[in-house]
Amino acid sequence: MERLSGTFPLIGTKVILQRDKELSWNFREEAELVSAIKGSVRVIASDGFQAFTLREGEGVFISPRTMNMIRSASDSAEIVSIVFSPEILWQDIDSPVYSKTIMPLMSSKEGLISLSSRSAKKIEYLYGIVTEKLFAYELEARDILSSIILFLIRERGENPEKVPEFRNERLLKMVSFIKDHYMDDIHLKDIASSALVSDREALRTFQKSLGVSPVQFLITHRLSEAAKLLENSQFNIEEIADKTGFESPSHFSRLFKRSYSLTPTQYRNWFLKS
Repeated sequence: MERLSGTFPLIGTKVILQRDKELSWNFREEAELVSAIKGSVRVIASDGFQAFTLREGEGVFISPRTMNMIRSASDSAEIVSIVFSPEILWQDIDSPVYSKTIMPLMSSKEGLISLSSRSAKKIEYLYGIVTEKLFAYELEARDILSSIILFLIRERGENPEKVPEFRNERLLKMVSFIKDHYMDDIHLKDIASSALVSDREALRTFQKSLGVSPVQFLITHRLSEAAKLLENSQFNIEEIADKTGFESPSHFSRLFKRSYSLTPTQYRNWFLKS
């Protein structure tokens, strides 16, 4: 996913998902709006074990610093994602207005908050605006984003809770290590060492928070990165296997088919035709 621009910190992305295809675990400093526009998807937050099934026309707000995963819950699904910095809503973050209205939502302990169907529909419209990029589109995009957030704030009412800290910094360190080194030959001991914990503690931490082992998380992330290369590059299967840390093309293809129900070549052809 492209990085947020300092001049206009908002980006829109459309993602096609196949059954049992999951996006890798994400952890952002920014907020995110997600709307299911085809099929249904499962949105899972690791902190607090929140989960929503979004059917077509439904959406969810993901607050900053919420580790989450999105996976298809139907044969195929399509989502629209809007990632934005809270500052786009009110640049003076030290003002009473920001503290009273925006901060409580952005710092909510509810990592996932369901949206009304009206707000979910606006997400798709907002995506169209930021994709088309007509002259002065930024003004219209911020206006629509503000209307979504305003409706959500009014639905929730005043909330004086403080900014929460993510409860497991060890997990974040290990996840960050995996995301930075997934293309390398890394193992459980390397992942555990990145957070200065034992192999056993690394296993316990991942299982408790994410429901998978560190190695399973690593493989899932590698497959997700490989799928992106299949969708958006001309690299062949051997090159993709090498770039995403798999020991051989055959090993990569076997694991990919197990997770996506298609070979890498079939997946690339399917994506290009969709």
